[in-house]
Amino acid sequence: MSKPTGILQRLFSRGQGGPLVQQIYSRVVNRPLLVEPGMAEALIDGWLRGGLDAGGDGQPRQIMEKVGHIAVLEVSGAMTARAMEVPMCGTAPVSYEGLMLAFDDIEADANITHVVLRLETPGGEAAQVFDLTDRMAKLRENITLIAMVDDYAYSGGYAIAAACSEIWVTRTGGVGSVGVVIGHRDVSEQNAKAGIKWTYVHSGAMKVAGNPNEPLSEEARGFMQGESDRLYELFTSSVAAYRGLDVEQVKATEAGLVFGEAAVSAGLADHLGTFRDLMAELQGGVYARKRLTFEGAAAGVSQEESTTATLESVELNVEEGDGGTVEADPDSEVPGTVEETQDQPDAAADAQPLEAAAIAEQCQAAGLSALTATAIKDGWTATQMQAAVERAQEIKNLCTAARLPQLAAGYINAGTGIEVVRQELASRLAAGPNLSTRHSASTKREASSPTTTYASVYARRNARKAT
Repeated sequence: MSKPTGILQRLFSRGQGGPLVQQIYSRVVNRPLLVEPGMAEALIDGWLRGGLDAGGDGQPRQIMEKVGHIAVLEVSGAMTARAMEVPMCGTAPVSYEGLMLAFDDIEADANITHVVLRLETPGGEAAQVFDLTDRMAKLRENITLIAMVDDYAYSGGYAIAAACSEIWVTRTGGVGSVGVVIGHRDVSEQNAKAGIKWTYVHSGAMKVAGNPNEPLSEEARGFMQGESDRLYELFTSSVAAYRGLDVEQVKATEAGLVFGEAAVSAGLADHLGTFRDLMAELQGGVYARKRLTFEGAAAGVSQEESTTATLESVELNVEEGDGGTVEADPDSEVPGTVEETQDQPDAAADAQPLEAAAIAEQCQAAGLSALTATAIKDGWTATQMQAAVERAQEIKNLCTAARLPQLAAGYINAGTGIEVVRQELASRLAAGPNLSTRHSASTKREASSPTTTYASVYARRNARKAT
């Protein structure tokens, strides 16, 4: 059996033109990953082994099975955004796309009251994972979603666990690794030894940033760091919202791992137990659990405790034909802002472009890392930087006041105007948490298929392409 390092050498060596290798390379190099770094080689090894070592019997992998009123989703191994068609084997990685389709089946089956996600995953791609977890967080208002960490759910895997109604973990089970990693491959020295020199003709300063044939430039590093920081803010705020925690509590873990009882004590899990214990309890009678609403999670309140959040610092006026307004408390501030840590720029230097290193540092401190590349390219002045910081602070205040802090990073990095943010938040609050796509249990319908497989995932994708 090949060692993981041997697998990596095969992946990164020249002349590897196989479609599976190309798929995997494009998913893990220069791409943000929500994965426990210590398992990265094993992650790639697991993806490659089926295709390169001729494993499997050609049968599609089963994603979901029903046990009475319970749907069990097996989430094992590294995860990808979209399903990968692996030739000659049935060991394709679990995909967020496949899980989305499984939840479609679950919502269409009125007999399903509980869903157990049995997790043994180091994480996977960052792409599309929060689309899945937000869907799950809304679904749990109508169906109890239980994460069974058996025996680890790290990074992207923990994002999925956190979106559930509750988390069970074994005594040896691990959770956490709430962080982001991006790997850059520099083969410039290998090229030089081989007598190969690459020259790029391009338009757009960032077009070839981060390419593997040149050392990583400061601009490219700043851009990659900015994207990593942007996703980190989204990741930590999402986990905090799903679990009813403060964002700073999540960040305080520093992307570390927490095990067993310590995970429960830290608020990263709810119960100690095994998969057998959980299934016995579910099948033995009524399973009592307070379920968090999607918006309630952001405020740390359960559905039984509060069905409508009272926003102490938000003025919400909804009139006919008007989406309403949201006003942040001018005295409220999000702790840890750049204003507390950086000196005010000297007035004489306001009109002078800042150095690239200073821009990168100030963007990171202000939570504007995703804008680093643009700020460097445009040569932001101290005045422009201060305006961006103040705008970011105002957006954070508005989102915090609306108890939707997880939305702030997206608004800030997208350059959304203050008034647009205020109107969108007001619209969300006016809509309320009552919208549900869950069909009533009394509705008559044919039962859906008891299993969802990767064959059905591909079939649905092809059907969509044909229409």
